[in-house]
Amino acid sequence: MNGQYRTRMTRSLLIVNERSGSFDPALVEALEQRFVQAGSPLGRRLVLGKEALPDAVSATAQGLDLIVILTGDGTVSSAADALAGWDGTLLVLPGGTMNLLSHALHGALGAEAIVEAYLGGEGKALTVPMIRAGALTAYCGIIAGPTALWGDVREDLRNGDLASLGETVPRALNATLKAPGVRLEGEDEEEFPALYLEPWQDGIHAYGIQAAGAGDLLRHGLAWLKGDFREGPSRIVGVETDLDVLTAGERLELLVDGEREHAVAPLRARWAQSPVHFHSVRGAYSWR
Repeated sequence: MNGQYRTRMTRSLLIVNERSGSFDPALVEALEQRFVQAGSPLGRRLVLGKEALPDAVSATAQGLDLIVILTGDGTVSSAADALAGWDGTLLVLPGGTMNLLSHALHGALGAEAIVEAYLGGEGKALTVPMIRAGALTAYCGIIAGPTALWGDVREDLRNGDLASLGETVPRALNATLKAPGVRLEGEDEEEFPALYLEPWQDGIHAYGIQAAGAGDLLRHGLAWLKGDFREGPSRIVGVETDLDVLTAGERLELLVDGEREHAVAPLRARWAQSPVHFHSVRGAYSWR
């Protein structure tokens, strides 16, 4: 065994998504080989779509100590919810479009560097803040409001569906400019095309997404194309542990950890701590 590694006697599982546009079979093989070299080979590989995500009962029954997950933020969120009550550790690797949770846990490290650091004994397991909104949970954040429709545009771009773009782009643009805006209850009356809710250690940080003209729309478009919508024009409008998102309409369009959802207004969002532990190779959790 390579002397740089500290042996970890664990029962483990690797979850991958072969349908992801960023899926790389060579990377998966390389990651599995690193665990082998460390003297702690991964128990097996679970492919999304061919097998259901494990829940706390099945993970405990299998004696799993570690689940390595190479997927996007939405799947990580679903896996963490299903594993509530499991006393093992999730090791999140960047395997999706934005990989926000991986960045919060590990910084800008790639999948191989994260595994190398983990096997070298770096970092620690910790719980992370999250958002609960009815039946919805978010570990990275929620976009609430008409701008969330740009998530459909992103999916069409990712899938190369040029025909659908002819429908989704005008719909998202029209909603951004004309649909009822959103605001926080208890704040001023200013409305926004959307609010971005992000879980921090001190509560939910709410950002008003700004789209006052063509310049703002262009900057948002560039942010979406680069893969991180948070880089578009916005301003902080509140930090709360409990907040309500209001709108004049009856339905709120949402992006929850990057996945399209909707909810009946108002949206009641509550701050919470994750029901599972995540390993952070830098030993801390931070969005910046």
